[in-house]
Amino acid sequence: MVNSTARAPLFVRPFSRGFEKGYSEGDVLFVKRENISHASSTHNIVANIPVLNHILRTTKNADGNRLKYQDVDDFLEDWNYYGILNNDMDTGSKWQRLLNVNVRGRSRVARLWNPRNGRLRRGHCLWLALVERNSGPRIATFQDPNGMREPMESNTKYLELVATMDCCDEYENSILAIPVGIVSQVTLKTPTPVSLRAAHHVTEKCKLLERIEVLMRI
Repeated sequence: MVNSTARAPLFVRPFSRGFEKGYSEGDVLFVKRENISHASSTHNIVANIPVLNHILRTTKNADGNRLKYQDVDDFLEDWNYYGILNNDMDTGSKWQRLLNVNVRGRSRVARLWNPRNGRLRRGHCLWLALVERNSGPRIATFQDPNGMREPMESNTKYLELVATMDCCDEYENSILAIPVGIVSQVTLKTPTPVSLRAAHHVTEKCKLLERIEVLMRI
């Protein structure tokens, strides 16, 4: 059979801080579940990995006493993995983005993955893992998707999405594992652990990573 690539258009609703403006080819995208009867249902809340991690780390529940996302059920109630960004279909608009997203077949994706031992190779399976974190005994600071520092209270439990492989600790400790694809072509340059960590939080850092080719949902 022919390994065809399927793409789907996606209208993106803007964030007040313009997070969506930094999305680029190779970003892994998630879409928030919403009531389809909503007046703006044609525009979706779309998050790449840095934006989604920011949302998981900062969104409070209705009474504001704790973080909204405490377990895998809270996450799945609101978010769906959608695909990998291919290109922007409406570059002439300042107010909205119409994204063309790969949902099946060949796609280029940011090289967020690195095995525990050895090098990333063709045939390796790539995953996204939802893991539980704790901010620790002191007040912690994190960079938001635009690179600005923001604090988090001490001993705060939160969820984080990380790119991982089935040989890594994050995969073994995950509360949810999402398959992304199988590596078909890989670059020779291996990213540093520091750059990979930063790419999970800052969109510009993720944009700087080299792109590799994967086969999705086949």
